[in-house]
Amino acid sequence: MVGRLGWWVGLALLVLAGCGRDGAGPRLELRPSSAEPVQRYEGWLRRDVALYVEVCRPDGQGPFPTVLLVHGGQWGPTASLRALCWGWAQRGYLVVLPHLRGQGKSQGRVSLCGDEAADLPPLVRALRDHGGSERVALVGFSMGACVALKAAQGAPWVAGVAHVLGPTDLVEQLELLRSAGRLEAVARRQALVGGSPQACPRCYAERNPLAFARALEAPLLILQAGNDPLVPATQGCRLAAEREAMGRRVYRVALTQGGQPWTGPLTKRRACLGKPTGFGPLTEDHLVLYPDLGHKTTPALLALVERALAAWLE
Repeated sequence: MVGRLGWWVGLALLVLAGCGRDGAGPRLELRPSSAEPVQRYEGWLRRDVALYVEVCRPDGQGPFPTVLLVHGGQWGPTASLRALCWGWAQRGYLVVLPHLRGQGKSQGRVSLCGDEAADLPPLVRALRDHGGSERVALVGFSMGACVALKAAQGAPWVAGVAHVLGPTDLVEQLELLRSAGRLEAVARRQALVGGSPQACPRCYAERNPLAFARALEAPLLILQAGNDPLVPATQGCRLAAEREAMGRRVYRVALTQGGQPWTGPLTKRRACLGKPTGFGPLTEDHLVLYPDLGHKTTPALLALVERALAAWLE
């Protein structure tokens, strides 16, 4: 699959599926340029919000196995995600890195796993005219994992979802922030979501990854850090338990930061993993716990995601 990469800087106009007078679906228009070694799209996507998108595309006609990278934070993609975009494109993937609404170069308002998810399916459909595949893998990091899982609900085009260090309980996150004395962060998050859990319980129910998981038909890879101060290991375990309640088999694995089998005890909240089973086929669900990892990725963790992409898309 590896070939010479073609890189473009492009301006893309995304015409709204529901708002276009001609009834046509989203359309993606590219203007190639050699100004930078990265492909970028900018245009309008749903609700009159300009969504800025970066795409890393192998040379050739395609269709290419397609990966949607969904960033975390509240500021847009990082340099490390751009490097990941480049690296995976070198391996033959069409990699799409959207700036979620209200973040990076995109317009709109941040809503913490609210409106952002609705922007992704039209983008995926539009990419099919530019080398994108019919089935797409989603890789979400931190809060982007919530967005990815929400966008993937019941979607037949989803080949698999990697839920990387993502929260599954936003209410518990608020309590952890409050306990740490980060009251400004609590106030900011509540403002973005629409209120406190007491004032607006519906706001949090609409952002519940456990509910999203019930409507996911594709394989789910849950990557969980054991030393994450805002996403305790129990949150990943709850997500796995939700899938098991659906009748899905979830393989449970404990690894070191370097990707080797964990041989130490699983203490405190990490014990929720239970007895490790080892890996099964990556076309089935997995919960992979890194007991000594904080809220960060490692080369071994990303290599595991790449293994899952190969299983889902090739």
